[in-house]
Order: sequence, then structure tokens, then C-alpha cells
Amino acid sequence: MSKIQPDYNYKILLLGSAAVGKTSLVQRFVHDRFDGSYLMTIGMEPSEKHIDLEDGTRVALSIWDLAGQERFRFIRHTFYKGARAALLVYDLTRAATLKDVQKWEKEFVDNCGKEVIKVLVGNKEDLKNQIAVSKKEYEAVHTKIKSHYSIITSALTGNQVEEAFTNIAQLLVNQSKK
Repeated sequence: MSKIQPDYNYKILLLGSAAVGKTSLVQRFVHDRFDGSYLMTIGMEPSEKHIDLEDGTRVALSIWDLAGQERFRFIRHTFYKGARAALLVYDLTRAATLKDVQKWEKEFVDNCGKEVIKVLVGNKEDLKNQIAVSKKEYEAVHTKIKSHYSIITSALTGNQVEEAFTNIAQLLVNQSKK
């Protein structure tokens, strides 16, 4: 039995401060699982998943989860090569992580150019009684960094996780067809 070859292959990054849920988002999307224990990413953790878009287009996503700790800042640039898009992730329960998104967006654009696709992702929406970021605040950052769209997710429940990755894949395909 032969594998169906993808129509498109894209490298996407997950960027954001430590413990915002980047690894959990990848685990939920790629393996449909959630592990509540925190394991710090060292450097970078790659994953891959093939998805079929609504029009039948098959896309291979090479998903690179980059370490958010400051101590990895000096090696991160080596992981940016070839990336066409990024999910810029912040933790809805920690407002400082939304402010940090602007730093991550700058680092991404500086390394990959202005034609990249950027998606702002607020994670941990399941922690409703701990939300520390208002809609007005994340919409302001969305506008400032000129992200293509923003989405609120929960890696724990899986809410809108698949949509975040599928939408970025569709944006990449649309950009490739231009």
C-alpha cells in the first residue's frame, strides 16, 4: 500500500513564552492527547502531520515547537530556516505572555521575512475563572503584529486546536497559489 503524497509541504513554528502550552497544542493536534505534566522543551521538538483540507488538498505540516526559555534565545535562530508560518502562542491566564508575543513576532519576522503567515493563539481557555487577558487586549496585539487571524484554544479539551492548524494550512496553500 503506497502513501498518498501531499500536495504541499510546510514548516510551521510554535513560538511563545515558557509554559504557554505550545507542546500541549502540538500533542493534542498530532496525537489527540493531553499530558498535564509540564516538560520543558529543550531547543526544539519537531512533529509532522498530514491533513486534508475541505477542497481535498493534502498538506504535510512539519511542526516545530521551539523552546520558550530565554536561555535558548541564542540557538533558536537556527531553527527558523524554511519556516513559512507561526502560531504565536500566549497563556490566557498570564497577561505578560501576551505582551511577550510582540517580541516573538519580531524574532520570527527578522529571521523569516515579512511574507510569513502569523496566527495569534490564546491558549488555556478552559481555565475560565483564571483568565487574565481581555478581548480588547488580545485584539490590540492582533492588530499591532498584523496577524492573519487570532483564535482562542484549549489544549486540555481540544477546543479549536485542530482549527488553528487547519486554518494556517489553508492560508499557506492560498499564499502558494498566488
